Amino acid sequence: MERNPPTFASELVELRTTADGGRSLFAIRDLESSTRIHSSQAPFAHVIYKDYRREVCMQCFAYSASDHAPQNIGGSRTWSVKWSREGAATAWFCSEACKEIWERDKTSSLLMDVDAILNKGQVATRKKFKSSAEEEKIKAMLPSFEAGCPPITQETIDQAWASVEALATSKPQLISYCSTLDLEDMELEIARSLASAVMQRYICDRQYSPDPSGPPIPRSSWSELLDLQKNELSNVRTRPYILSAHLRIYAFLCNTLPKYLLPYMSTVRDVLARDTGNAFGIWDGDRRDEMLGWGIWVSASYFNHTCTPNLRKTRQGRVLHFETTRKIQAGEELCISYIDTDSPVDKRRRELEESWFFTCACLRCAKES
Repeated sequence: MERNPPTFASELVELRTTADGGRSLFAIRDLESSTRIHSSQAPFAHVIYKDYRREVCMQCFAYSASDHAPQNIGGSRTWSVKWSREGAATAWFCSEACKEIWERDKTSSLLMDVDAILNKGQVATRKKFKSSAEEEKIKAMLPSFEAGCPPITQETIDQAWASVEALATSKPQLISYCSTLDLEDMELEIARSLASAVMQRYICDRQYSPDPSGPPIPRSSWSELLDLQKNELSNVRTRPYILSAHLRIYAFLCNTLPKYLLPYMSTVRDVLARDTGNAFGIWDGDRRDEMLGWGIWVSASYFNHTCTPNLRKTRQGRVLHFETTRKIQAGEELCISYIDTDSPVDKRRRELEESWFFTCACLRCAKES
């Protein structure tokens, strides 16, 4: 049996090592249906897609175009309450109350500063090559990986990261590489998510305190995030091109982020190694109609998957709640579903293998296969 992580100081559940060597959460005692067993208070890192920034409340993630949105927001279907200041990106909110809560956290305004810097930085990566020789020379600064490349090992990945870290130590070379990088929009979204993680480390190290007149701001620690399972090798072996993207994003962040955040650049690889397989989509409601972004809720990542889940996951604002869907016996494993369980078994298994790197062996899959 393992010690419960600090985020699971609970009389209802405990973290155990499973028969296959993994970790999962189990009921300590019998539980009634609809028992709320855990609430993960806020993501350690997250991003709302740029296209949704005016439509998603920056604090509670409410979606203005949702069927559940208030009817008084107007025909534009965008939020009207905003925060802005010179040199920063604009944040939009569903209410003044959400804006006030958001402003209490020093991380919030700093991230808007960084967001504006990243947006300008992306534009600065669109310089054209002067010649094919220059293109070949600059692209050779970092290794490239794509489908069909030789089998990738952990040593291959380590050497690739050593290459980009070496590039980052030479400012002239880094500037030259990034000026023609032509960072893609999804790479920018990943960069924004990583910037939020870097900022969290910066804030946690300095132990900034919110307004003492208000409630404490929930924040997972860096050590808790590092305790999550790494999927770096499995992810890169499945999608070799993702390693090339990660190296490009790291170089971009090293070249673009403010100097005060650069001591925390090791955060980038550590988060990327854990993001796939541990992150949750930020959806419009529980029907998963529209994915608005994603985030890493550290304590929520300990729940394993089954195609017959006994837990229901719901989001209320920034909080992920987990409740039982039926009576649970003491000692029973507590699981959610990572995917649409209405799909056929072959599709379910394929999706889990591609995104979570395991073949589902739950009783339902065994019966249906």
